[in-house]
Amino acid sequence: MSGRPGAIGQEGRLSLESIEPDALLALVAGRRWFARTGHEPAGASLASIVHEDDELGLGLVDVAFTGGGSALYVVALGADGEDALDDAAAVRRLLALCGVDAVCADVYPAGLDQTNSTVVVDDAFVLKLFRRIEDGQAVEAELLEALERSGFSSTPRLRGRLDHRGSTLAIVTDFVPALGDGWELASAGLAAGDPDWLPERAHRLGEVTGMMHTALAAALAAAPPEIGAIEALAVELDGELEQLRGSPIGDRIDELHELVRSLAATADAPELVTRIHGDYHLAQVLWSTGEDWVVIDLEGEPTRSLVDRRRRAFALRDVAGMTRSFAYAANVSRLVGDVEPPVGWEETCRASFLAGWRSTVDPRLLPASDTGAAGLLGLFELQKLLYELRYELAHRPDLLTVPLAGLVQTLERS
Repeated sequence: MSGRPGAIGQEGRLSLESIEPDALLALVAGRRWFARTGHEPAGASLASIVHEDDELGLGLVDVAFTGGGSALYVVALGADGEDALDDAAAVRRLLALCGVDAVCADVYPAGLDQTNSTVVVDDAFVLKLFRRIEDGQAVEAELLEALERSGFSSTPRLRGRLDHRGSTLAIVTDFVPALGDGWELASAGLAAGDPDWLPERAHRLGEVTGMMHTALAAALAAAPPEIGAIEALAVELDGELEQLRGSPIGDRIDELHELVRSLAATADAPELVTRIHGDYHLAQVLWSTGEDWVVIDLEGEPTRSLVDRRRRAFALRDVAGMTRSFAYAANVSRLVGDVEPPVGWEETCRASFLAGWRSTVDPRLLPASDTGAAGLLGLFELQKLLYELRYELAHRPDLLTVPLAGLVQTLERS
């Protein structure tokens, strides 16, 4: 939206305070990163001004919802009243607030906005502006700092950050030159008749993943899991299944409940739980021009609260996210791309990845027995599959056949 009323003050200077409530709400509610809570936004007000000058207006907007409750969002505007990340001068000012000096001769978006907004600056830095703000520092900033302390080098280095009243508004990391992310390259390999691209690199991906978990456990004080953690996970899964009773998998809910009971009966807890990536899949790892894996976007699942994303968890939850991603890639190739992966493609990726992970992970993060590990991994894979189903139902119903195929395969294997 252009020409927003009140964005520019009478003296030509940006003025957040002069933006009318309806226009303020439009700045937030019309964006891809705006997270609806099941209720319509009822209004917006300016909660605080973080920074304001001739180049950048940065503020927090409090959005109220019809069903009660509210949420804080970051609004960043350039001198013309448009989004700051579309304005090189505003980006340069925002970087400076993060403690980073850059020319900003070339600024371009790093993909589409999701829960946050990200731009690449001069092919040197990546600026991520967090949009929905909760009390506490950003998970990604915390984990990147911890991994650097532990000497783990397979993540972008954190170069700067902007905090306001205890919450992280933005971070700046190094730009990683890469051929693409794991999803793009694996999918392209399958489509182009080069199916071995991912299987040949899956073991190394597992090694990097295990080293990441080991580094996080060392830097952020891994601890014993809570008593009854597996039983609690099973109860959580049963609840998620009941929410899908009226969905296209409704006639298989009872079978899935039985699968949960079977897996929980064999699952064992490891000695320790640790901080984890929390939203781990092929699109969250880059294959760098240096021919190695680099882990990115350590924010955790955006639908989970900041408190939940900061909790210690089973490392196998990340592992399950990646193994499910292999399965998803195979089914997208088969059902959407009309290209049948070679026989055993998914199984090869999975076995190589797990072998690599086991070779580098702190053994205290892994259940003692193979049976116990398989049961716990199976529970997390099922949870990830249910997440895929809910996501496609809500956002991409045309892709619902992909997780439905995964569901059938899971039940057949069980």
